[in-house]
Amino acid sequence: MFTYKHRVQFYETDMMGIVHHANYLRFYEEARVDWAHTHGLLDYQQKNSAAQFAVLDTWVRHISPAKFGDELEIQVQAKMEKVRITFEYQMRCPERSKDLLSVARTMHCALDENLKVMRLPLRMREVLEKEVWIETWLSNL
Repeated sequence: MFTYKHRVQFYETDMMGIVHHANYLRFYEEARVDWAHTHGLLDYQQKNSAAQFAVLDTWVRHISPAKFGDELEIQVQAKMEKVRITFEYQMRCPERSKDLLSVARTMHCALDENLKVMRLPLRMREVLEKEVWIETWLSNL
């Protein structure tokens, strides 16, 4: 299981110190990019290494608010479904509680230089074939 940590900054919150809902997708993107980088699928020095993946779908469920100063832990799981990659995320703040703050799913596909859907690159398929999909976290809600 891959875990990404993010400390909530003041600019990510509203006047009550609660994380604005639009930032949850940003946090999940940070976690997904870190997952890809950690698995050797993203090279920050190659300008197009992440540009070839398009977002097809996003879904976020907000359960409990994250707040200024919280250290968030985001668990990421990924699986390959033909030419698509599905990521699911769970967000918690262990400092406050073990309860879920949010869950999400994003779906992606690879694009060629003409912006046409293409088969996932071999390295991506190899990594995703080894990934363990624990469960569908969203079905429990």
